[in-house]
Amino acid sequence: MDSAVFRNLVRHEFKSKGSWRRQSRSHITKGWWRAYFLLILITLVGTATYFAINNSLQLNTIWFVTMGFPYMVFFLGLNAVKREWENDTYGWWLTMPYPRKQLISAKWLAVWLKIWAGILIVFVIMSAYVLILSLTIPYYSLDSVVSFMIAGINWLSLVAGFSPLFIALGILTSTIQNSVLRPISPVLWIVFMSGFSLVYQSTDRIFPEYMVEYGTTQFAYAWFPFPWELPVIMGLSWILTYVVLRFSAHLLEKKLDL
Repeated sequence: MDSAVFRNLVRHEFKSKGSWRRQSRSHITKGWWRAYFLLILITLVGTATYFAINNSLQLNTIWFVTMGFPYMVFFLGLNAVKREWENDTYGWWLTMPYPRKQLISAKWLAVWLKIWAGILIVFVIMSAYVLILSLTIPYYSLDSVVSFMIAGINWLSLVAGFSPLFIALGILTSTIQNSVLRPISPVLWIVFMSGFSLVYQSTDRIFPEYMVEYGTTQFAYAWFPFPWELPVIMGLSWILTYVVLRFSAHLLEKKLDL
């Protein structure tokens, strides 16, 4: 496939708005969804600010609101394929004159780019919020901002590093649901959802106790390296990502149950 064509496929997937059929069934308009989101955001920010003013907010613990990111990554991958069936566009998608592995890869790459964009936006916004706290509330200092940003980089690096596999597993799950292997879907859900708990077992390395305890006069911070086995596992997950994507492409090529 020509590289320009592949870029166009990725661009198309990146701009995709999801399932129009699901949106048409919903009686809640986009305006109301935005209002709900804004209300939740104001509530979270207001609550955090209240505790910060009363010197009872440990800044690094704010990152715990992002603990659901690995699950979100999985479902982004799943929905990338699922929406083709929900929108009845799977016929058009599958009959495009390109190899199935390229079609799958375009979806995978588009989702990964969305995740990177989301991670950067969240990091900038949350860091800016903590910076404002440090400039307006005497309990916090620029050292606490540095500590907060370092903790965020370590955690979000873990999410970004394993997201290729999570996306691929989501794509595989959705593909299997539309293949002759559909009967094993419930087992896959149990295995994948349980497997995500392994990510959270690493949070003690990302948020060690001294990183969320601070005194009134100084705030400890440091780059805390990952254990040596974690980069190895991450590298193996990238290899497994390739295997999963190739298997998903094989199912789309040979094992679809239309």
